Amino acid sequence: MSTPADPQDLVSRAALGDEVAFNAVVAPYERSLFRHCYRMLGSGPDAEEALQDTLLRAWRGIGTFEASGALGGWLYRIATNVCLDALRSKRARVDPVSIGPPSARGAALTAPDPELAWVEPVSDASLVLSDDPQSEVLRKEDVSLAFVAALQRLPPRQRACLLLHDVLGFTQGEVAVALDISTSSINSLLHRARQAARPRGPESIIDLTDPRAQDLLERYLEAWHLADIDALVALVAEDVRFSMPPLSEWFEGVAAVAGFIEEAIFSVARPYGVALRPGRCNGQPAFAVYQPGPDGSLVAAGLQVLTISEQNSRPVVTDIVSYRSPELVVRCGLPDRIG
Repeated sequence: MSTPADPQDLVSRAALGDEVAFNAVVAPYERSLFRHCYRMLGSGPDAEEALQDTLLRAWRGIGTFEASGALGGWLYRIATNVCLDALRSKRARVDPVSIGPPSARGAALTAPDPELAWVEPVSDASLVLSDDPQSEVLRKEDVSLAFVAALQRLPPRQRACLLLHDVLGFTQGEVAVALDISTSSINSLLHRARQAARPRGPESIIDLTDPRAQDLLERYLEAWHLADIDALVALVAEDVRFSMPPLSEWFEGVAAVAGFIEEAIFSVARPYGVALRPGRCNGQPAFAVYQPGPDGSLVAAGLQVLTISEQNSRPVVTDIVSYRSPELVVRCGLPDRIG
């Protein structure tokens, strides 16, 4: 059995131009760097591009890395600045809740605004950091779609400060060095960022391995298959939200959400119902939505991402983000057609 290579030896060899050694030494960090870039940028493709730019900058600068320091911290600093550079030239990503009030029941839907870029989900396979399920449970809220969307509402430096300090565990001094700002300004940045990115309410996100959550998801799937609005209403919170990127309209409250789904979706889907297939994105349950294609098969039409929280000792659906994007179905690991 071969002896694992010493990381410091790999760094030394990489500094001398050994590309194989460089790839070996950065490989353990790539998934976590992608995760960081995704939280900064709110898009899987943007995060992948930022990751590749990070690795390129690291390769070019590995000779300047001091072996006595932490390689992970050095890579995160590079990734953060890559993302900050990208945010100077990219449109800020938004979610419908952040750009306007909820729509009234019966409101007409408008055409998508081509000037808006939307926060997008990514597959769990892109985000998993370890094989330890408990380790992942502890990090779920750090990659939830709601948290990523809230981060995009922050100015870029506030966003970076919050992620480096509160999520990655950098000290205030390390954050100051990474962002080239004074240590005295860190507390102010953190305070404003925490206020803006705080959770929506006191409810807690439920563990998806909980049998109650599994039962709720099975009943949710059946409600859509049967286009049964009463069954769906029984599963959602009183203050449930329903949004449909790239449309700007969104609905809040069980009456408005149920009214829209019944009138715009279920009433025209009967008697066949709506075909869904389950998956996972952002540590949350997701469902690919299918519609009949010209050849008789069912083709992907969009992707729903759900937030399930515990309220009054029972699990309920508190958010449904229904993306009208077949591309996201494939990107999140679900088939583009079935049947």
